[in-house]
Amino acid sequence: MNIIKPSVALLEKKICRIPLLVSLYSRPYREVIKNEIGLAQICAKDTVLNIGCGAVPFTAIQIAALTGATVWAMDKDADAVKRASFCVEQAGLDKRIQVMEGNGAYAVPSGFTVAIVALQAEPKENILNSLLDASVAGGRLVFRRATKRFKQCYDLLPLKTNPVAEVKQRMQTFDGSVLYLKAG
Repeated sequence: MNIIKPSVALLEKKICRIPLLVSLYSRPYREVIKNEIGLAQICAKDTVLNIGCGAVPFTAIQIAALTGATVWAMDKDADAVKRASFCVEQAGLDKRIQVMEGNGAYAVPSGFTVAIVALQAEPKENILNSLLDASVAGGRLVFRRATKRFKQCYDLLPLKTNPVAEVKQRMQTFDGSVLYLKAG
């Protein structure tokens, strides 16, 4: 049994109301998110959908803060959504980030220009298809790729899917972020 995903979810729920702990927890992801902003060329004109935001929506917060983009942060866990909303308010970004409950594998809001999918979100193939159906022409879709050591712990995209670009990441659980484009 994979204990990583439930452990991370529990940790985030415990620390989400303590800004100092949120900041410390989010710190290792700052470079990751900067790399993904460059990979997907995110700017203030974009609407970014973040699938699997968790109780500490650091991806959504960093993207909104660094680019000025509008961000929709989505998670299927209702409790995580409530806690993420609080985190967003604490960061002063509640006018730029909308937190919503939903399962990206089955339905996502339409009209986004960029999507970033958390490593723990699953099933990846369904999420990719859902995003391709709902994104605008030319939509940019970013997925985090698990390291060899942790591939058995996370759902992976099928080998037949070929990203158009990727960026290396220096994390224990994932070593890259890959980019897919919706044909225009």
